[in-house]
Amino acid sequence: MDYCELWGIEGTVLLDEAGTYAGLLGVHGVPTNVVVDSTGTVRAFGAGNPEELDASVGELLRDHAPAK
Repeated sequence: MDYCELWGIEGTVLLDEAGTYAGLLGVHGVPTNVVVDSTGTVRAFGAGNPEELDASVGELLRDHAPAK
């Protein structure tokens, strides 16, 4: 069972298998969650629990929701 299955994480997950991006960000431990918006800006970073990850993604979605 992998990390996403263990925590019930759904959606697009990109893996940095070579560690290139992790090195640029100064990541020293895995798994580390990095939430990136559509412009490539890092919006959240850390090894938080699923609830923290969900909150970060929810905030990103609210910030980028189409205006009503």
